[in-house]
Amino acid sequence: MNTLRIFFRTCWFQYRAMFNWATPIGYLSYKFLQPIGQILFFTELGIFATGRSNALYFALGNALQLTAINGIFGVVMSVGNERQFGTLPILLGSPANRLVTFLGRAFVHVIDGIAGVAVGLALALVMFQIDLSHANLGLLAICVCIISLSTAGLGLMFGSLSLIMRDVFVIANGVYYLLLVFCGINIPVSRLPEWAQLISTGLPLTRGVQATREVVSGAGLAQVSGLLAGELAIGLVYALIGYSMFRWLEHQARRGGLQEAY
Repeated sequence: MNTLRIFFRTCWFQYRAMFNWATPIGYLSYKFLQPIGQILFFTELGIFATGRSNALYFALGNALQLTAINGIFGVVMSVGNERQFGTLPILLGSPANRLVTFLGRAFVHVIDGIAGVAVGLALALVMFQIDLSHANLGLLAICVCIISLSTAGLGLMFGSLSLIMRDVFVIANGVYYLLLVFCGINIPVSRLPEWAQLISTGLPLTRGVQATREVVSGAGLAQVSGLLAGELAIGLVYALIGYSMFRWLEHQARRGGLQEAY
């Protein structure tokens, strides 16, 4: 119970501390304008290239990819801003459990990522009248939750680099577009070159997006359980790698005097 209390208090205080600049109007603008821009652009481009009958493919893929905004940029910012704002020495000097503190940086962004997908799907329904009548909505929600968790795991891994890097967003931007290209968002993975398909198997979103597409087509849990388990495992692997890197880079930051350097 004490560990859970530390976990949720960490989530709440770090979110308030790092994002106290976000006004309600600014937050809502970001929450709606980004999904509208991405979904509208790629769906219209896909319709132009392949026909309106494929609008669901592009709208759904880009709505799911919105989790990467929170999972990568949000999580990286939560870890990286500790150093930028000069609070990293306090964090590293605290007696709190490192794993709880580390994972707490991602939890709020997992929830926010799920909300982002919900907004994206709602906008897609309005703009393109996509058909979700065959989908099991409960299973669809599970798919979105797992995708949000897996992308947050990737964000934790890159966020740990901010302990020694000045601007990890250079990497985060590249990773965001890497997911857009390789994970079956707008181009089926089967149509990518073999080397690109190999890359896609090691990335989050790939299995989750495929599972969600099948759920929207009417598949049940038995048909997509393997894909969802693989998606969750990928996210866990990245989170564990990120935590290991965090502990090692924490030691390097102490030795190199990088805790307060920016």
